[in-house]
Amino acid sequence: MELNRDAPYVVGVDLGGTNVRAAVTDRAGAIKGAGRATSLAHDGVAKTVGQILAAADEAMREAGIDKAQVAGLGIGVPGVIEPKEGVVVWAPNFYENGEQYRNTPFAGPLRERAGMPVFMGNDANVAALGEFRFGAGRDVCTLVMLTLGTGIGGGIILDGKLWTGATGGAGEIGHIIVAAGGRGWAAAFGSLESMGQISAITERAARKICEARQSRLAETVDYDWRLLTPKLIADAAAEGDPIALETFEETGYYIGLGIASMVNLLNPEMVVVGGGVAQAGDLILDPIRRSARANAIKSLIDSCPIVGAELGDDAGILGGVSLVLDALEG
Repeated sequence: MELNRDAPYVVGVDLGGTNVRAAVTDRAGAIKGAGRATSLAHDGVAKTVGQILAAADEAMREAGIDKAQVAGLGIGVPGVIEPKEGVVVWAPNFYENGEQYRNTPFAGPLRERAGMPVFMGNDANVAALGEFRFGAGRDVCTLVMLTLGTGIGGGIILDGKLWTGATGGAGEIGHIIVAAGGRGWAAAFGSLESMGQISAITERAARKICEARQSRLAETVDYDWRLLTPKLIADAAAEGDPIALETFEETGYYIGLGIASMVNLLNPEMVVVGGGVAQAGDLILDPIRRSARANAIKSLIDSCPIVGAELGDDAGILGGVSLVLDALEG
């Protein structure tokens, strides 16, 4: 199915394990309409594709356009993706016939039912592409992006192009080992993700609370560490709470180690940090910057600012839009 090169609009989609969000934009990335649906991640490809189309149709209705005015659809999918064939190699949160997606065709079924060209990539890679074209990285040619949340994803833009590697799996920055033998699971003990994801942050704060040290955090959750969230930790850190500040300092140390490795390896012009945890702003970014500066080659880190993402939840959608725009331009 060929691109509609004369069409003025593009559909971008961000697929998650719980929800799917879609938007219609013009070629400058201005959002004209948006839609949302549950992803039905455990109900098989056909159901999930149907939910994607429902969200896209809602976005087109809100924008007041039809499919004939759309050049194509770009989508970010969580998991290991083979973008050229449109196959999900592995996606831990999506199921077909009761089994996790394994080498599951995805772009093809979506293309057939959408009636338009479909371009697909890993969700973190696609978010990096969105920040590169429309967000914090719009003035550079080479960047690395990390997304900090339940897990830690990443994306790499080299000389203006998304780097996906030999089989589509590049950019798994969260799997860099930063503390060999540390927190984690089989084959990934001490990975950046295991040391810097949300559960690691809250566990870190919980251990400090259990030491019976004075903390606003302990009172906020009534000494029930299960109620801790990065937002509560950030609020306490903003008020100078020592446990909260230490928690972010230690977390930033590990994230900074991972960034230092990427800076030394790729010499990017910029590192962009996004995801829910990054909403703490400089409270988490400053410890990350200190660690990266202490562990990277000085001449490389001096020319590589570490900045917060600008697009928020829209990074994935606008990254999907970018996949289509790249095809139109390329």
